Amino acid sequence: MFRRLTVFPTRVEVENHVATELLGVIDGAILTRGRADIVLTGGTVGIGCLVALERLVRNRSVAWDAVHVWWGDERFVPSGHEDRNDGQAERALLAHVSIPAENIHSFPTSRGQTVDEACTEFCAQFPDGFPDFDVVLNGIGPDGHVASLFPGSTYEIGSEVVAIHNSPKPPSERLSFTFEALNRASRVWIIAAGIDKSDAISRLMAETPADVTPATALHGTVETAVFVDADAASQISD
Repeated sequence: MFRRLTVFPTRVEVENHVATELLGVIDGAILTRGRADIVLTGGTVGIGCLVALERLVRNRSVAWDAVHVWWGDERFVPSGHEDRNDGQAERALLAHVSIPAENIHSFPTSRGQTVDEACTEFCAQFPDGFPDFDVVLNGIGPDGHVASLFPGSTYEIGSEVVAIHNSPKPPSERLSFTFEALNRASRVWIIAAGIDKSDAISRLMAETPADVTPATALHGTVETAVFVDADAASQISD
């Protein structure tokens, strides 16, 4: 599978480039189909991209009422918890733009229900299923995981959202889109920076099997791209 690899000298340059590309996808999707569906990720680089995007849009017009925001995964913790990806995105970008609240499709917070009940609750909001996303941003863990799909993860074939009970990375309970949902996206981007991601990026580019490096299972229908800094790319073989 072809993946477009772009290497930048620094993490900041990765974030600035991804923000610029993301804005182009948003504008293009709105122009061609009247709305944009973007899937965000947490992590240092994922949130850094949103900070860069917020700077980019301060002095230009964006039809935010046509933008719908999703997350690839979420930690199943109470509202306001510092581990929530949506809270980090709110502080970095969403609080600074005029996107309607009904366009922000967060996974449920922990309010006393089980994570399985939260999964059912989320899916019930979309009886017609989930859209084919315009772009999915993915961080990658040192073990090669993406969203909350870790090495050895299994779930029922055909599921689009899965409840995670035993994440090897805390917190143990999470909600995640599956590859079936993520891979319907037009564009799937993997973003990474730092030497601690270099082994995972090397294994990704070498097409290590997905049960070992889940990120290799990601692909977009139009584009699959990898944006990394020089440290993260340092182990890629020629």
